[in-house]
Amino acid sequence: MVFNTGMVYNIYGMNFISFTPNTYCQNNTSASDYGTCYNVYGRAIFVQIDTTTYPVGSLPCEKDNTCIRYTSTTNRRILTTVFNYSNKQAILYRMVLRTHTSLPGISNPSPVRVVGVGVYNSIQDFEYTPVSAVHTYEPITYPYYDPVFNYKIYYNPYTIPVGNVVVIRWLGNMFTSILYFGAHENNLNNIWYATIGQVYWFYESSPLAIIPLDYNSGYAPYRELRNVFGYAANGIDQPGWNAQDIIAALKDIYPNRAWAVFDDNQQILYLYNLTLDYVPDWLINKLAPVGIKVLQPPSDSSIAQAWLNEINVRNPQTGGP
Repeated sequence: MVFNTGMVYNIYGMNFISFTPNTYCQNNTSASDYGTCYNVYGRAIFVQIDTTTYPVGSLPCEKDNTCIRYTSTTNRRILTTVFNYSNKQAILYRMVLRTHTSLPGISNPSPVRVVGVGVYNSIQDFEYTPVSAVHTYEPITYPYYDPVFNYKIYYNPYTIPVGNVVVIRWLGNMFTSILYFGAHENNLNNIWYATIGQVYWFYESSPLAIIPLDYNSGYAPYRELRNVFGYAANGIDQPGWNAQDIIAALKDIYPNRAWAVFDDNQQILYLYNLTLDYVPDWLINKLAPVGIKVLQPPSDSSIAQAWLNEINVRNPQTGGP
Protein backbone atom coordinates (compact mmCIF):
# COMPACT_ATOMS: atom_id res chain seq x y z
CA MET A 1 0.00 0.00 0.00
CA VAL A 2 1.36 3.40 -1.02
CA PHE A 3 1.21 6.24 1.50
CA ASN A 4 1.41 9.98 1.09
CA THR A 5 2.94 12.32 3.63
CA GLY A 6 0.98 15.28 4.96
CA MET A 7 2.43 18.19 6.88
CA VAL A 8 1.06 21.33 8.51
CA TYR A 9 2.76 24.18 10.35
CA ASN A 10 0.38 25.55 12.99
CA ILE A 11 1.68 29.09 13.44
CA TYR A 12 0.52 31.35 16.27
CA GLY A 13 3.07 34.10 16.75
CA MET A 14 6.15 31.89 16.45
CA ASN A 15 8.79 31.87 13.72
CA PHE A 16 9.74 28.38 12.59
CA ILE A 17 13.02 29.58 11.08
CA SER A 18 14.62 31.01 14.22
CA PHE A 19 15.83 28.47 16.79
CA THR A 20 15.83 30.90 19.74
CA PRO A 21 13.20 33.53 18.94
CA ASN A 22 12.78 36.36 21.44
CA THR A 23 8.99 36.19 21.22
CA TYR A 24 6.87 37.13 24.21
CA CYS A 25 3.88 39.13 25.43
CA GLN A 26 3.53 41.28 28.52
CA ASN A 27 0.71 40.17 30.84
CA ASN A 28 1.77 42.08 33.95
CA THR A 29 -1.11 44.54 34.34
CA SER A 30 1.16 46.94 36.25
CA ALA A 31 3.66 47.17 33.39
CA SER A 32 3.55 50.19 31.09
CA ASP A 33 3.64 47.90 28.06
CA TYR A 34 0.84 45.61 29.26
CA GLY A 35 -0.81 43.80 26.39
CA THR A 36 2.11 44.25 24.01
CA CYS A 37 3.53 41.29 22.08
CA TYR A 38 7.10 41.40 20.83
CA ASN A 39 8.89 39.76 17.90
CA VAL A 40 5.86 37.73 16.86
CA TYR A 41 5.45 35.93 13.56
CA GLY A 42 1.77 36.00 12.74
CA ARG A 43 -0.35 36.46 15.86
CA ALA A 44 0.06 35.11 19.39
CA ILE A 45 -2.87 34.17 21.66
CA PHE A 46 -3.90 36.55 24.47
CA VAL A 47 -6.78 35.84 26.86
CA GLN A 48 -8.20 38.84 28.75
CA ILE A 49 -11.87 38.72 29.72
CA ASP A 50 -12.08 42.12 31.49
CA THR A 51 -13.66 44.14 28.72
CA THR A 52 -14.55 46.98 31.10
CA THR A 53 -10.96 47.80 31.98
CA TYR A 54 -9.63 46.57 28.65
CA PRO A 55 -12.29 47.03 25.94
CA VAL A 56 -12.07 44.85 22.86
CA GLY A 57 -9.45 46.32 20.56
CA SER A 58 -7.69 48.32 23.27
CA LEU A 59 -4.73 46.04 23.95
CA PRO A 60 -1.60 47.09 22.04
CA CYS A 61 -1.32 43.65 20.45
CA GLU A 62 -4.87 43.99 19.16
CA LYS A 63 -4.14 47.40 17.71
CA ASP A 64 -1.03 46.27 15.87
CA ASN A 65 -2.51 42.87 14.93
CA THR A 66 0.11 40.83 16.76
CA CYS A 67 -2.35 38.81 18.84
CA ILE A 68 -5.65 37.01 18.67
CA ARG A 69 -7.56 38.10 21.76
CA TYR A 70 -10.17 35.92 23.44
CA THR A 71 -12.59 37.47 25.91
CA SER A 72 -13.75 34.23 27.52
CA THR A 73 -11.86 31.58 29.44
CA THR A 74 -11.98 27.90 28.66
CA ASN A 75 -10.38 24.71 29.81
CA ARG A 76 -9.56 23.50 26.30
CA ARG A 77 -9.31 25.71 23.25
CA ILE A 78 -9.22 24.39 19.70
CA LEU A 79 -6.99 26.59 17.55
CA THR A 80 -6.83 24.56 14.34
CA THR A 81 -8.36 21.45 12.88
CA VAL A 82 -5.21 19.95 11.38
CA PHE A 83 -7.09 17.28 9.45
CA ASN A 84 -10.43 15.52 9.53
CA TYR A 85 -10.67 12.34 7.45
CA SER A 86 -14.13 10.98 8.14
CA ASN A 87 -13.65 8.05 5.74
CA LYS A 88 -9.89 7.66 5.84
CA GLN A 89 -7.32 6.57 8.39
CA ALA A 90 -4.19 8.61 9.04
CA ILE A 91 -1.06 7.85 11.02
CA LEU A 92 0.44 10.71 12.98
CA TYR A 93 4.17 10.03 13.10
CA ARG A 94 6.04 13.21 14.01
CA MET A 95 5.48 16.38 16.00
CA VAL A 96 7.81 19.27 16.84
CA LEU A 97 6.28 21.84 19.17
CA ARG A 98 7.75 25.12 20.41
CA THR A 99 5.81 27.30 22.84
CA HIS A 100 6.53 30.55 24.66
CA THR A 101 3.88 31.08 27.29
CA SER A 102 2.75 32.54 30.59
CA LEU A 103 0.87 29.29 31.34
CA PRO A 104 2.09 27.43 34.45
CA GLY A 105 5.45 25.74 34.02
CA ILE A 106 6.41 22.09 34.13
CA SER A 107 6.40 20.38 37.51
CA ASN A 108 7.11 16.91 38.87
CA PRO A 109 5.93 14.24 38.72
CA SER A 110 3.88 15.06 35.58
CA PRO A 111 6.23 16.74 33.12
CA VAL A 112 3.72 17.16 30.30
CA ARG A 113 0.23 17.83 31.64
CA VAL A 114 0.68 21.56 32.24
CA VAL A 115 2.69 22.35 29.11
CA GLY A 116 -0.55 23.61 27.61
CA VAL A 117 -0.29 23.56 23.83
CA GLY A 118 -0.21 20.43 21.70
CA VAL A 119 -1.92 18.15 19.21
CA TYR A 120 -4.91 16.03 20.15
CA ASN A 121 -7.10 13.48 18.42
CA SER A 122 -10.19 14.08 20.55
CA ILE A 123 -12.04 17.35 20.99
CA GLN A 124 -13.81 15.97 24.06
CA ASP A 125 -10.72 14.87 25.94
CA PHE A 126 -7.43 16.56 25.26
CA GLU A 127 -5.51 13.83 27.08
CA TYR A 128 -5.45 11.77 23.88
CA THR A 129 -2.18 13.22 22.71
CA PRO A 130 1.15 11.73 21.59
CA VAL A 131 2.80 13.11 24.71
CA SER A 132 0.13 12.20 27.21
CA ALA A 133 0.28 13.23 30.83
CA VAL A 134 1.93 10.18 32.34
CA HIS A 135 3.43 10.36 35.81
CA THR A 136 7.18 10.10 36.05
CA TYR A 137 8.43 9.01 39.45
CA GLU A 138 12.17 9.30 38.99
CA PRO A 139 13.94 12.66 39.42
CA ILE A 140 13.65 14.80 36.30
CA THR A 141 16.15 17.12 34.74
CA TYR A 142 15.72 18.89 31.45
CA PRO A 143 16.01 18.17 28.64
CA TYR A 144 13.98 15.09 29.58
CA TYR A 145 13.52 11.98 27.40
CA ASP A 146 10.78 9.42 27.91
CA PRO A 147 11.83 6.08 26.35
CA VAL A 148 8.33 4.62 26.42
CA PHE A 149 6.49 7.43 24.65
CA ASN A 150 9.58 8.50 22.71
CA TYR A 151 9.33 12.21 23.36
CA LYS A 152 11.92 14.71 24.48
CA ILE A 153 11.09 17.90 26.36
CA TYR A 154 13.22 20.99 26.69
CA TYR A 155 12.20 23.41 29.43
CA ASN A 156 13.64 26.91 29.20
CA PRO A 157 16.52 25.90 26.92
CA TYR A 158 16.89 29.64 26.38
CA THR A 159 15.34 32.60 28.17
CA ILE A 160 12.79 35.21 27.15
CA PRO A 161 11.97 38.43 29.07
CA VAL A 162 8.51 37.20 30.15
CA GLY A 163 7.26 33.64 30.42
CA ASN A 164 8.68 30.15 29.87
CA VAL A 165 9.89 28.19 26.86
CA VAL A 166 8.83 24.60 26.16
CA VAL A 167 10.03 22.55 23.19
CA ILE A 168 8.69 19.04 22.59
CA ARG A 169 9.86 16.58 19.96
CA TRP A 170 7.96 13.35 19.38
CA LEU A 171 8.30 10.47 16.92
CA GLY A 172 6.00 7.48 16.86
CA ASN A 173 2.76 6.12 15.40
CA MET A 174 -0.74 7.15 16.38
CA PHE A 175 -3.71 6.08 14.28
CA THR A 176 -6.40 8.73 14.03
CA SER A 177 -8.84 10.08 11.49
CA ILE A 178 -8.97 13.52 13.09
CA LEU A 179 -6.37 15.79 14.64
CA TYR A 180 -6.59 19.16 16.39
CA PHE A 181 -4.03 21.74 17.44
CA GLY A 182 -5.09 23.40 20.66
CA ALA A 183 -4.30 24.32 24.23
CA HIS A 184 -5.10 23.49 27.82
CA GLU A 185 -5.81 26.93 29.25
CA ASN A 186 -7.22 25.58 32.52
CA ASN A 187 -9.85 28.36 32.59
CA LEU A 188 -7.14 30.94 33.28
CA ASN A 189 -7.51 34.63 32.49
CA ASN A 190 -4.80 37.12 31.53
CA ILE A 191 -2.57 34.55 29.85
CA TRP A 192 -0.73 34.45 26.55
CA TYR A 193 1.10 31.94 24.43
CA ALA A 194 2.95 32.01 21.14
CA THR A 195 3.44 28.65 19.53
CA ILE A 196 4.27 26.70 16.42
CA GLY A 197 3.49 23.03 15.94
CA GLN A 198 4.98 21.09 13.04
CA VAL A 199 2.78 18.04 12.47
CA TYR A 200 3.50 15.19 10.05
CA TRP A 201 1.31 12.23 9.13
CA PHE A 202 0.84 9.42 6.60
CA TYR A 203 -2.34 8.54 4.74
CA GLU A 204 -3.24 6.08 1.99
CA SER A 205 -2.59 7.30 -1.54
CA SER A 206 -5.86 8.73 -2.81
CA PRO A 207 -7.42 11.26 -5.17
CA LEU A 208 -6.93 14.71 -3.66
CA ALA A 209 -9.01 17.87 -3.48
CA ILE A 210 -6.60 20.80 -3.62
CA ILE A 211 -8.49 23.81 -2.33
CA PRO A 212 -7.66 25.85 0.79
CA LEU A 213 -10.77 26.08 2.95
CA ASP A 214 -11.68 27.34 6.37
CA TYR A 215 -12.79 24.28 8.28
CA ASN A 216 -15.78 25.80 10.10
CA SER A 217 -17.21 27.86 7.25
CA GLY A 218 -15.80 26.41 4.04
CA TYR A 219 -15.77 22.66 4.61
CA ALA A 220 -17.73 21.33 7.58
CA PRO A 221 -21.15 22.86 6.66
CA TYR A 222 -21.24 20.97 3.35
CA ARG A 223 -22.13 17.30 3.59
CA GLU A 224 -21.37 16.91 -0.12
CA LEU A 225 -17.74 17.80 0.56
CA ARG A 226 -17.47 15.68 3.69
CA ASN A 227 -18.81 12.70 1.76
CA VAL A 228 -16.21 12.87 -1.01
CA PHE A 229 -12.98 14.10 0.59
CA GLY A 230 -11.37 14.81 3.93
CA TYR A 231 -10.07 18.12 5.20
CA ALA A 232 -6.49 19.26 5.81
CA ALA A 233 -5.41 22.70 6.98
CA ASN A 234 -2.76 22.90 4.25
CA GLY A 235 -5.42 22.65 1.52
CA ILE A 236 -3.60 19.82 -0.25
CA ASP A 237 -3.63 16.53 1.67
CA GLN A 238 -7.40 16.13 1.35
CA PRO A 239 -8.01 12.51 0.26
CA GLY A 240 -11.16 11.08 -1.28
CA TRP A 241 -12.24 7.89 -3.00
CA ASN A 242 -13.07 9.02 -6.53
CA ALA A 243 -11.66 11.99 -8.43
CA GLN A 244 -14.79 12.53 -10.51
CA ASP A 245 -17.00 12.68 -7.42
CA ILE A 246 -14.68 15.31 -5.95
CA ILE A 247 -14.81 17.34 -9.15
CA ALA A 248 -18.62 17.17 -9.27
CA ALA A 249 -18.96 18.33 -5.64
CA LEU A 250 -16.51 21.21 -6.06
CA LYS A 251 -18.19 22.36 -9.28
CA ASP A 252 -21.51 22.43 -7.50
CA ILE A 253 -20.41 24.22 -4.32
CA TYR A 254 -17.50 26.36 -5.51
CA PRO A 255 -18.13 27.18 -9.21
CA ASN A 256 -16.54 30.61 -8.83
CA ARG A 257 -13.41 29.58 -6.97
CA ALA A 258 -10.16 28.11 -8.20
CA TRP A 259 -9.33 24.55 -7.23
CA ALA A 260 -7.53 21.45 -8.44
CA VAL A 261 -8.12 17.73 -8.17
CA PHE A 262 -5.40 15.11 -8.46
CA ASP A 263 -6.42 11.66 -9.73
CA ASP A 264 -3.83 9.29 -8.26
CA ASN A 265 -4.99 6.39 -10.47
CA GLN A 266 -4.47 8.17 -13.79
CA GLN A 267 -1.84 10.55 -12.35
CA ILE A 268 -3.73 13.49 -13.87
CA LEU A 269 -4.03 16.92 -12.28
CA TYR A 270 -7.32 18.65 -13.10
CA LEU A 271 -7.40 22.45 -12.91
CA TYR A 272 -10.52 24.58 -12.50
CA ASN A 273 -10.30 28.37 -12.86
CA LEU A 274 -6.58 27.70 -13.06
CA THR A 275 -3.85 27.21 -15.63
CA LEU A 276 -0.46 25.61 -15.16
CA ASP A 277 1.11 29.06 -14.75
CA TYR A 278 -0.54 29.34 -11.33
CA VAL A 279 0.52 25.93 -10.02
CA PRO A 280 3.74 26.23 -7.96
CA ASP A 281 6.68 24.01 -8.81
CA TRP A 282 6.80 22.50 -5.32
CA LEU A 283 3.23 21.24 -5.71
CA ILE A 284 4.02 19.71 -9.11
CA ASN A 285 7.04 17.99 -7.54
CA LYS A 286 4.90 16.67 -4.68
CA LEU A 287 2.17 15.26 -6.92
CA ALA A 288 4.32 14.28 -9.95
CA PRO A 289 1.39 14.21 -12.43
CA VAL A 290 1.91 12.65 -15.87
CA GLY A 291 -0.80 14.84 -17.36
CA ILE A 292 -2.66 18.08 -16.70
CA LYS A 293 -6.18 18.91 -17.84
CA VAL A 294 -7.74 22.37 -17.59
CA LEU A 295 -11.43 21.90 -16.86
CA GLN A 296 -12.05 25.64 -17.03
CA PRO A 297 -9.55 28.46 -17.52
CA PRO A 298 -9.83 31.43 -15.16
CA SER A 299 -12.14 34.18 -16.38
CA ASP A 300 -10.48 36.49 -13.86
CA SER A 301 -6.79 36.08 -13.04
CA SER A 302 -7.39 37.31 -9.48
CA ILE A 303 -9.31 34.09 -8.74
CA ALA A 304 -6.35 31.95 -9.76
CA GLN A 305 -3.91 34.24 -7.96
CA ALA A 306 -5.92 34.03 -4.74
CA TRP A 307 -5.73 30.23 -4.84
CA LEU A 308 -1.97 30.33 -5.42
CA ASN A 309 -1.40 32.86 -2.64
CA GLU A 310 -3.39 30.84 -0.12
CA ILE A 311 -1.70 27.55 -1.04
CA ASN A 312 1.69 29.19 -0.59
CA VAL A 313 0.73 30.73 2.76
CA ARG A 314 -0.47 27.42 4.16
CA ASN A 315 2.61 25.46 3.12
CA PRO A 316 6.15 26.14 4.29
CA GLN A 317 7.88 25.24 1.03
CA THR A 318 7.72 28.92 0.18
CA GLY A 319 8.81 30.17 3.60
CA GLY A 320 5.41 30.37 5.32
CA PRO A 321 3.13 33.37 5.80
